[in-house]
Amino acid sequence: MNILSKLLGAPSPFDALLVHLDKVMECVDLIPTIVDAAMEGKADKVEELSHDIFRLEHEADEIKNSIRDNLPRDLLLPVSRIDFLAFLREQDSLADKTEDLAMMLSIRKLHLPEDCGNRKCRDELHHMAVHAVNSAQQVAKMTRKIEELRQHGFKGDVATKMRDTAKEVGHLEWKADKHQYRLLKTLLQQDEREWAFVDSYVLMQVITALGKLANHAESMSDYLRLMIAE
Repeated sequence: MNILSKLLGAPSPFDALLVHLDKVMECVDLIPTIVDAAMEGKADKVEELSHDIFRLEHEADEIKNSIRDNLPRDLLLPVSRIDFLAFLREQDSLADKTEDLAMMLSIRKLHLPEDCGNRKCRDELHHMAVHAVNSAQQVAKMTRKIEELRQHGFKGDVATKMRDTAKEVGHLEWKADKHQYRLLKTLLQQDEREWAFVDSYVLMQVITALGKLANHAESMSDYLRLMIAE
């Protein structure tokens, strides 16, 4: 059965949302691997992973568009249609930011300053990628419980656990922000005579993509918290 058939036959728009989520997370889960490959100078590996990410992001876009095109305006939802589509947009943005990251890493070899204060910059970037991806994974865990939550009227133990997970997403986004701050501070302190502008630009775009990924994950968790608000 193809994806469109699954979407059209889904008993709930939330089922279709989860089909899209699975494709998005296939894309996001490749981030730590491609970042580490870029830092190790493995150009062939970066190229291979980039093509995988581009393909997965395109497939996620097709699913997103199918959901939008096949969501009846008179469909009764436990949340507003506007909120549902806004959540879908935030979810799709996880794949978009992953694509942005892969695009920059595949265009030019990644260069890093040696140290970020008392830490190695490569460690900062690795941990930022891990925290950003973990925030997306945690919000994906929340989203996969949405059908169970809907069946319980967006209340009960499931809602309580989702609130706890939402707090964890916010904490992971905060951790990603700390790494982003140290990386950006170090980058902007580089001597222009010894550090090529293009290297600064590529690293800036990579850092920005990871930061926005964590931000979109937090936005998704905020939408879910609104759904279960008392």
